[in-house]
Amino acid sequence: MRKRGRKSGDELAVINVNGDPPRLDPPPTLTDPERALFVEIVQACSPKHFVPSDLPLVVSYVQATLLSRQAVTNAATAPAMLALWEKATRMQATLATRLRLSPQARTDPKTIGRQMPQRIGPPPWER
Repeated sequence: MRKRGRKSGDELAVINVNGDPPRLDPPPTLTDPERALFVEIVQACSPKHFVPSDLPLVVSYVQATLLSRQAVTNAATAPAMLALWEKATRMQATLATRLRLSPQARTDPKTIGRQMPQRIGPPPWER
């Protein structure tokens, strides 16, 4: 229900001028590196890309990405880190597909053929 009367300054400050939905905010439980990567990923996508129900998946994706990076740097000193890196990278790839961050998840198979370069010369059936 709409509120009667004039809007306060605080209410006017949250109005979106361009009409895009607000971007996801990182939850307060994230560490500083996780928060920085979260903001980087959310800012790299369209404001309409993520909805509030995607928040747990985005957090898991961020954690898997950082775990994969950490494991690959320590893999040379500890062989057990290689298995951790493999599992973290597999989870990262799965979540990227679910969140439509990977190229194959963003592209519609019907439009891939339209994006192909035009053929030069006569079609093969006219030779």
